[in-house]
Amino acid sequence: MSLSNLQPMHYIALGLAVALLLFIVLFIYALSSKKKAIRAKEEALNKERSEMKSNYEESSEKSRLTFKKELAEQKDTYEAQLSTQNAQIDSLKLFSRDKGEYLTDLTLINLKDNLVAQERIRPEDMHVLANIYIPGKRVKSTDKLDHVILTRTGIYVIDSNYWTGHLYHGISEMQFDGEPIFETVFNILELDSKSEQTICLDKGEDGSAQFRSYKHSIEELKLKAERLEKVFELPYPVTPIAYYNAEGVGSEHITNYSRDNSVKVIVGEKELEHFFEKFVFHGRFQYKVEELEEVRAAIEHLNP
Repeated sequence: MSLSNLQPMHYIALGLAVALLLFIVLFIYALSSKKKAIRAKEEALNKERSEMKSNYEESSEKSRLTFKKELAEQKDTYEAQLSTQNAQIDSLKLFSRDKGEYLTDLTLINLKDNLVAQERIRPEDMHVLANIYIPGKRVKSTDKLDHVILTRTGIYVIDSNYWTGHLYHGISEMQFDGEPIFETVFNILELDSKSEQTICLDKGEDGSAQFRSYKHSIEELKLKAERLEKVFELPYPVTPIAYYNAEGVGSEHITNYSRDNSVKVIVGEKELEHFFEKFVFHGRFQYKVEELEEVRAAIEHLNP
């Protein structure tokens, strides 16, 4: 059909076809552009999420490392403080021995060395342990034992005292009728008259006579011996010894009123040596050498 034969109707139809084609092209372009925009938005969103995740992980790792570092520093600080406190405790233990304990320690060690040198005992037959602590559930319930002596014939707890003057040992209200002054002394020193006490009459710096108490009772010493027996599950009772020592002072300077025969009262180095030589190493064996070593190790485990 030639263009000259086209009718107006044909031109209209052709225009509509061109317009429809143009609309389709524009629609496809718009749809494609929209998809690209959506895809770009998704990519941007995914990138943002990825960056947020990466930042979160990086922040978490930094926080974890910071926390780990702070925890390690706190642990180091705590361990340093603990080490310092342990050193202070060891120092206190080292210097908490008074003169009486030190002299008693020397006496017992020399006694053991002499007995070993004389081949009367072997080194493993006797152990001298000084300044022993038996911990309790509370700090105030911890018992301090001046000396614990382990022998095959028995185990002994020694309460060591260094003194001058005249000792009155084992005094209680039982002596008040015969010696009224003791009741006054007990009241002034605020001592328990129901329990046997030890007081000393000595000369003060100004020349006056002075009474002083050793701040312990026979009952306390017995309880320490019983606690040692219980804590370490010993098969035999522990013998408590109240030992009073002063250079050049003998038993004539002590008056013993004690009615309790379960506590041995010993005065001076010679009497202490005599007690162990005569009564300890000539007695019946109660412990094997291996058992003594086990007891020694258990005690030292609590007193590193």
